[in-house]
Amino acid sequence: MFEESLPTHKIGCLAPLGVIDNGAFEFYRLWPKRCMLVMIPVGLAEFSSTDVERVFAPLETYLDQLMERGVELVIQNGVPLPILIGVDAHDRMVDHMAKYTGLPATSTVNAVAKSAREIGIRKIAVANKWSDKMNASLGQFFAREGVTMCGVANEAIAPKDFMKIGDAAHMELAWRLGKQAADQFPECDGVYLGGGSWLCEPVAKALEDAIGKPVICNEAARIRHVLQLVKDWKPISGHGRILAHP
Repeated sequence: MFEESLPTHKIGCLAPLGVIDNGAFEFYRLWPKRCMLVMIPVGLAEFSSTDVERVFAPLETYLDQLMERGVELVIQNGVPLPILIGVDAHDRMVDHMAKYTGLPATSTVNAVAKSAREIGIRKIAVANKWSDKMNASLGQFFAREGVTMCGVANEAIAPKDFMKIGDAAHMELAWRLGKQAADQFPECDGVYLGGGSWLCEPVAKALEDAIGKPVICNEAARIRHVLQLVKDWKPISGHGRILAHP
């Protein structure tokens, strides 16, 4: 008798940081109704491969907890974790998630790179709070989707520091770096605003209107990619180009 109130999809998510706020806010603002996000924070404290190994040591325990809640897909959220460990280690992790759970498994960085290719971006400029070394690794994820990273506008900030930045200031930072990337690398077909700790989708939409090119953010890319995997993707109007694109 309560069928109409039940979620149509339950998405299992390994969230990168110890506190979940903006990611859940954007999920429920943007995703189709009756999609549920089932999140476990892994508590990344610093941008280092050592810390990534620490937070994913109990990976199977996390997956067991998600499966207990009846999720139909598991996603490793957060781009910094994969780019810190590299393409090969990332692929092994995602493959293990799929084999262990028997469910589709993916990651945010997969969603971003695949979505860029699908909407026709071949040269992308990126704006984020990550180091030059991390961005070099990010370029490898784009490259295997046939997308060239043509430039970076970044201010490297540690997780413990950017978590203290207020939402309005964070959005202003995203706007400034995104506009810098578009202006500094005019040959780009689009811009990627990297990071899920800031409220990024409204900034991406405003930046698209300003530069006349598609702007990708994590949440929009996840929506597109995950709904494709669960075979329920339909273009979503009223937001950015990545969601409106068939």
